[in-house]
Amino acid sequence: MTRHILSGVVIAIMAAAVGAQTPKALTSAQKGELFRKNREVFENIVDQTVASSKSPNDPLKRANTYYSLLVNFNKQIAASSQDSGRVEELTQHLKVLLDKGLTPTLADAKRQVEGGTGVDEFVDLRQGLLAQLKALLDVLSNDPATKSSLEGVKNRLDSIKIPEAKH
Repeated sequence: MTRHILSGVVIAIMAAAVGAQTPKALTSAQKGELFRKNREVFENIVDQTVASSKSPNDPLKRANTYYSLLVNFNKQIAASSQDSGRVEELTQHLKVLLDKGLTPTLADAKRQVEGGTGVDEFVDLRQGLLAQLKALLDVLSNDPATKSSLEGVKNRLDSIKIPEAKH
C-alpha cells in the first residue's frame, strides 16, 4: 500500500517539476523573423481599426472594415499553405478577431438596421463577409482541424440575419 502511495507522490512531484519549467525565450533573430512574417497582418489590422474608429456610432460601417481584413488573411494563409504552423497561427488570430470583433459588430449592425434603412446594405455586407470566410475555408480544406476552428465562427456569423418580412 505504501508503495502505491509513494509512487503517486513521486509522480506528482515529477509532474510539478516538469510543469514548472519555463519555456525557452526566443532569440532576437526568431523575434525578428516572426515580426517580419506578421508585419503585413499587423499593419492591415491597425489600418482597419483606424478606419473602424472613424464611425464609432455606425456598426454597419465598422463591420464593413472587416471585409479587407478577411481578404488579407485569405492571401496570407494561401501564401503560407505549405507551413501548417503558420496557417494555424494566422487562423487563431483571425478566429479571435472574428469572435471578439466582427461577430458583436455585425450583431450591433443588425439591431441598427432592423425595421429601418440599411437592410439591403446589411444583407450585401453579410453575404460578402461570409463569401470571404467560405473562400478561406476552401483554402483550408487540406487542414481539417484548423478548418473546423473557423467553421464555428462562420456558423455564428451566418446566424446573424435580418428576419425576412412576412407577407
